[in-house]
Amino acid sequence: MGNRFREKVVEEGLEEPQVVEPVEAEAAVVQETPKENHRGDKAARGIGRVLGGDVLADKLVLKQIPLVLLCLFYLLLIVGNRYRVENYSREKAATEERINYLREHRIQMQKQYQQSVKMSQIAEDLKETGVGITSGPPYEIE
Repeated sequence: MGNRFREKVVEEGLEEPQVVEPVEAEAAVVQETPKENHRGDKAARGIGRVLGGDVLADKLVLKQIPLVLLCLFYLLLIVGNRYRVENYSREKAATEERINYLREHRIQMQKQYQQSVKMSQIAEDLKETGVGITSGPPYEIE
């Protein structure tokens, strides 16, 4: 790695960092260059590599393509399953609502039937006693 770094430094025209050997008990002073400039240059080179497509040509990235495709497949599978489950839950809610409506309707029909059975039972009982059911509204006998 050291050789590549020195080659890049020489190609770009930057000075090589000077390394001072420590003297016996004294700490060595190393001349530092501003880190901000190096960070900006690295970012610009990184963006250039991504936009230029050089990143995709690296061996490390090429080895990872099957893994990336597998992850994309799983992601599509998860999204599809979520969509399907959401549709099932909507259908279930609609079916439950319909069932509740039909239960209420059945209860109302059962009440009406019981009431009509009571009325017919009362009518039969009144026929036995000789009193009939009037078809009109009740009236007072004076």
